[in-house]
Amino acid sequence: MMGRALITGAAGGVGEALAKRLSREGYTLVLTDRDGDALEKVSDALPQPAELLVADLLSEVGLKQLCDRLENPKSPIDLLINNAGIIVPGPVGSLPNDLMRAHVDINLTAPMVLCAAAARAMIARKKGYIFSIMSLAAIGPMKNSASYCGSKFGLRGFKAALALELEPHGVGVGGLFPSAIDTPMLAAEMASPDGSPLNFIGNVKPLTPDQIADHVVKAMNKGRLEIWLPKSDGFMASLMMMFPKLLKPVVGYLERQGEKKKQDYLKTLKSS
Repeated sequence: MMGRALITGAAGGVGEALAKRLSREGYTLVLTDRDGDALEKVSDALPQPAELLVADLLSEVGLKQLCDRLENPKSPIDLLINNAGIIVPGPVGSLPNDLMRAHVDINLTAPMVLCAAAARAMIARKKGYIFSIMSLAAIGPMKNSASYCGSKFGLRGFKAALALELEPHGVGVGGLFPSAIDTPMLAAEMASPDGSPLNFIGNVKPLTPDQIADHVVKAMNKGRLEIWLPKSDGFMASLMMMFPKLLKPVVGYLERQGEKKKQDYLKTLKSS
């Protein structure tokens, strides 16, 4: 499908890669982020200028602005990509309450609200696609990232239920569940001593934003509800959650396996 796509968190990283990839696919782009200057740089690098919306997902005003755009019948949105996210690692009890709420507000509440607006518009037209950049942390938990995992677990359930509701109306729903992605967000997470080594299980090195963008296009073409990257990690996480007694020993083993790759990744950051 082609048409008009709205991408959240589009000022860099995966959002920027998605903008470039979808532009090559022929989409007209609506890009949103709270960083207006960075959005303009992304738009300037595209073959065709994008429509830019500076909005903060923590703001009711910002969310309303995006919802109004999603429901504008004069220039309908055919594809919504929920890409914006936040992760600040730390043990439960160490993060301030407002930061725990920010994980839920940005990673869960904002996508839910935007999905609802997109669904209303797409149901009326009997077509459209809603896609979310998720995380394997939506399938299996990571120690010291409880707020993040809780928000992503919630979004996974919401997305699955939404797919059941929208399928009769011809509206597709999908999500990509990657492990580590080489972005400033990962670098900041790993700079913390609480950054989880589970990010590096199964991957020789983190996926690039361009690789993620390619996988998103492939996933939409296949019409799959969930794509796990790597598939083996998704299977392992699902298996652990089916048998909770496995959680402690398996996670402990995987953390030890991932720690060396985490340290190797940190060395590359220091040398760059």
